[in-house]
Amino acid sequence: MVIAWSAAIAAGAFVFLVAGILMALRTALGRLMLVQASAAAMQQDLHKLTAELSALVQRAEETLQGANQQLQAASRLFEAAGHVGGAIAHTTSAVERVTSVLSESAEQHAKRSAAKRQAGEALEWAELGMAAWQLWQTNRRSACDEHEPVSESVSASKSRDEEHT
Repeated sequence: MVIAWSAAIAAGAFVFLVAGILMALRTALGRLMLVQASAAAMQQDLHKLTAELSALVQRAEETLQGANQQLQAASRLFEAAGHVGGAIAHTTSAVERVTSVLSESAEQHAKRSAAKRQAGEALEWAELGMAAWQLWQTNRRSACDEHEPVSESVSASKSRDEEHT
């Protein structure tokens, strides 16, 4: 009887063990189904993210192409600005040369004008001096005629003065 009881206990334990294993397998299968559903949801999310990233990458590529075109246009603009700067520098140089020539010409003209003016002033002073000398000579002669008879030295200087006039 002990063996029968032992066999019955062993069979009962085996049934409990199999039932526990079956319940564990059922729980594991439920969890595996949840994991599989989560994996499927993650896969769908991943597909959505991939599509969004693809669209984003495409937009970024278009933006980069537009930026590249704008940079090339700006490069051409800066190149043109460089050419304009060179032209301005060339024009400035030419204007400086023309200004220098005009300045030298004006300076020479002013010097010539000053020299002519000085020559004119010198002639005016010479005329004034000559007029003063003639007036002095005239006054001297009239003063000599009113005084005493002219001596030889006065008559000699008078004749020399007359030679000069």
